[in-house]
Amino acid sequence: MAASLTSDEMLMAQIWARFKADDEKAFDQLVQARYRLLFTYATRFTKDRDLIKDCVQDLFLELWSRRKGITDTPYVTIYLIKALRNNLFRKLRMEMGCRSTSEEGIEAEILITDYLTAETEWIADETLVNTEQSLRRAIAQLPKRQQEVVFLKFYKGLSNDDIAQLMAIEKQTVANFLYRAMAQLRSFPSIRSFAY
Repeated sequence: MAASLTSDEMLMAQIWARFKADDEKAFDQLVQARYRLLFTYATRFTKDRDLIKDCVQDLFLELWSRRKGITDTPYVTIYLIKALRNNLFRKLRMEMGCRSTSEEGIEAEILITDYLTAETEWIADETLVNTEQSLRRAIAQLPKRQQEVVFLKFYKGLSNDDIAQLMAIEKQTVANFLYRAMAQLRSFPSIRSFAY
C-alpha cells in the first residue's frame, strides 16, 4: 500500500540511516522517539509491564547489534512495531509453554492479532503516531517541573524515588506532580483515550 510519509516519519528515516551508519546519537534519538509509543502499543497484548520493558529493550539491543544488516526503510515506525510484535509474541508463547495449556486467553489473542493486514497495521501505526504527537503537545503545556517529572517517569522509566533524588525534592512532591500532570493531560480531548 502506497502511503505518504508524515514529516515525523521522514525524520525517523533520516535518524534510521544515521543509526545504521554507527551513529550512537542517532540510536539514542531513535530510542527516545519511539520507546513510549512501542511500550503503549505492547500494552494491547499484555499488561505485564516488566515483560513489555524487557521486549522493548531487547528490540533496541538487537537493533544496535545487527545495525549493519538491517534493511533500509522509509517506514521506521512500522518496522519497529512489527519487530516488537514478533519479540513480544515469541516471549508470550514461551511463557505459554511454561504454563498449563488451559490458559488460552493470551494464545487466542496472539492468533487473532497474527492476522493483522498491512493496512490495519498502517492505521494502527498512524493512530499511535498521532496519539504520541498529541501527548507531546499536551506535555509541553504543563509547568516545567511537571514536564520534567513526566519525562523522567514515562520516557526514562525512573521510579519516584529516583526522580526525587535526581530533582532534589521529596518523594511525595514527585507523586503530587505526577497526579496533577495526569489530571491535566486527561483533560485534553485528543488524548482522553490514551492508556496511562
